[in-house]
Amino acid sequence: MTLTRRDFLKMSGMFAAWTALASCAPNDVLTPAPTTAPVGTAFPTLPSEPLTDEALLVHTLKRFTFGPTPEMIEKAKRIGLNAFIEEQLFPESIPDDATDKLMDPFTTLAMTPKERFRLEKKGLPVQELISATLLRQRYSERQLFETMVDFWGNHFSIYIAKGGCKTLKTDDDLKVIRPNAFGKFRDLLHASAHSPAMLVFLDQSTSIGDAPNENYGRELMELHTIGVESGYTHHDVEEVSRALTGWTVVSPRDRKKEAGTYYFNPQIHNSGEKHVLGMMIPSGGEDEGMMILDMLASHPSAAKFISHKLAVRFISDSPSPEVVDSLAQVFTQTDGDTRALLRALIQSDSFKASAGQKFKKPLDFFISTLRLTDATLTLNSRNGRKVQEYLRVLGQVPFTWSPPDGFPDNEEYWSTTSGLLDRWNFGLLLTSNQIRGMEVDLKNLTRDAASAEDVVDVLSLRFLGELLPDNARAILVDFASSGDLDKDIPSIAGLILGSPHFQMR
Repeated sequence: MTLTRRDFLKMSGMFAAWTALASCAPNDVLTPAPTTAPVGTAFPTLPSEPLTDEALLVHTLKRFTFGPTPEMIEKAKRIGLNAFIEEQLFPESIPDDATDKLMDPFTTLAMTPKERFRLEKKGLPVQELISATLLRQRYSERQLFETMVDFWGNHFSIYIAKGGCKTLKTDDDLKVIRPNAFGKFRDLLHASAHSPAMLVFLDQSTSIGDAPNENYGRELMELHTIGVESGYTHHDVEEVSRALTGWTVVSPRDRKKEAGTYYFNPQIHNSGEKHVLGMMIPSGGEDEGMMILDMLASHPSAAKFISHKLAVRFISDSPSPEVVDSLAQVFTQTDGDTRALLRALIQSDSFKASAGQKFKKPLDFFISTLRLTDATLTLNSRNGRKVQEYLRVLGQVPFTWSPPDGFPDNEEYWSTTSGLLDRWNFGLLLTSNQIRGMEVDLKNLTRDAASAEDVVDVLSLRFLGELLPDNARAILVDFASSGDLDKDIPSIAGLILGSPHFQMR
């Protein structure tokens, strides 16, 4: 491919514009020097004046969706923010037939684990679950539900490429995470502890009485419930692991039981009483594990640990102790009711003052570009892997984080110069319709724009929910005025998507 002089000048101008935009981070804080390692907070924000009602609405929708479309913002304005959130908290009341229809081609979603184990294409369930997840996040009207499915799926993280998880993660998503996304934490914890995918991923399915495997027992406390700072000891890990021996999964080779399902095998259980966190657990087979799950779900440290994680996801990377304590009180009072926690979080002063303080993870960025450009996303056997490859470059394909702690949710990890360049490149490819399986109609989005200023403003309002600050706007208007406006609209759109302002939730 030969690069013409005009192409070279255009690319040079675009890079210069992107570099200039990068220096126009919120509150005029400069970005750090180029590096490929984590660079710390690239776009810190300063205390601001209280948000107007409209700004608070947009801020709330940015945090609780994968990208608030203009139609969604208008609906929230029409019925009121509180009514909109209440509607989202009960997703069954929101018709979503069009999204459900998109699931029809993915036949493995309706299969039993036994049927998936028999497939010749062992990777097909993986590809279909990832594709189904992306389509739901892109198209579903039940945006808060999909956001919480993502949150809990990352909290109870399972690496889909590990052994039987390729087959079993589908049921974990459909039968564990989704049914309990708005329920009580205790129920979700019990469901996860009985999830064959979780038991395989953390080696619980092979844990036997005379040689307990400690992986699941450790992560159950450290990552799923009370956190490492709660004061549990290695002895507690050993005792929990003893109590959970016998919690296993039917092997695909077992002809007497349904393959890929949970069952308790008393023959490999370590009997006898156990002592966990100062509590005596009497010998009782499967009931020992059930008692431990209930104890962990109601532990004060679990209330604080889960509240802190919710605050990190929806408020800031470093939420105040006051807001975490306030949420922990709600957790304790409601037995960890997710709806109650979200209502309290939204009403908190910390949340209302947190606009611009959360950096988008790669998946948040990816889906928000599709939603706010109104891109058509088509995932099938021909282009599904290609689309996932772009996500892999950005850094976050669903269910592919191999450690059990889930994808990081902090700006320090994701805000690298190379990562930001990858986002800029993706935005330009998307708006130029150079990605198979994705199509953007920029002509329709800018049909009412008659000048360079109009194009910049129309696209800023569409993508950001507000106009760009004057300094960033001036850079883009200057770029848009320097060439053929009609031909440069994809570049203008891509520059906005790659700007610091679009990276914030």
